[in-house]
Amino acid sequence: MGGEAKRRKAEIEALKRNNPEDAARWRRAQQDKRDLVRGIRPASQDPRPVMAVARLLRDGFEEAKKTGNVDAPVTLYQSIITSTTDEVSDVPIACKKGCSHCCYTWVSATAPEVLHIAKLLKERGGAVIENVRAIHKLTKEFDFDSRPDHPQPCPLLENDVCSIYESRPMTCRLAASADAEICARTYHKVTNEDVPTPMVYLFSRNSFAVAMAAGLRKAGLPDHAYEFTAALARALETEDAERRWLAGENIFSDVQRDPENALAHPQAQQLYQHTFVD
Repeated sequence: MGGEAKRRKAEIEALKRNNPEDAARWRRAQQDKRDLVRGIRPASQDPRPVMAVARLLRDGFEEAKKTGNVDAPVTLYQSIITSTTDEVSDVPIACKKGCSHCCYTWVSATAPEVLHIAKLLKERGGAVIENVRAIHKLTKEFDFDSRPDHPQPCPLLENDVCSIYESRPMTCRLAASADAEICARTYHKVTNEDVPTPMVYLFSRNSFAVAMAAGLRKAGLPDHAYEFTAALARALETEDAERRWLAGENIFSDVQRDPENALAHPQAQQLYQHTFVD
């Protein structure tokens, strides 16, 4: 038996002695991680990987409430999304570096994603934080339906490139189009065409939204998605925002929300009910 296998067995034995339920959850988490090496495999439309993501996020957020730090579950979420997009890299899309048309409209992001990004911006300080405040002043009055009529660049866009690309929200990671010219016309309000998004990206976006909402709800945290700039401005202006939110203070309670809750549909509710059986 190798060193890693011995360590894993010792951990399980210790968990069994303290709490058999913890041991079962630990084993389930290890299996979930193995099952997600290649992401959620959107072409299969199999709900089991989505359930695995939700369980891992639930565990991560429960631990985050103890540590006051959302980084671990957020970076895990990001890595699974990356594995998923790697698996569909053969699907042709027009998106490329410098193509930023979709960065001029409403973007939805969950609180953990926002809090994670806010910490990165606080480390940079200065101009980027002021830009968040400035863009928020220009867009704060517009809701989900009216925001597209008032295009403004994301405050983190620099020379048509995302300045936090490696940490961008799920919505941005799974934004994809087969035709950049349609994006240019639509997002800048020249026309009102539908952006041709490949089905695997649409399925992935919905799946990850459901998984995140399920993990948050099961961990007893708000599961809404918010308008990104507004939520980011709130996180930056709120002292000790991350710890306070994880402790149960809903600092985003009056921030503009995405009107559609990821768990509102009957199919998503059924998945939620079947996900957490431990």
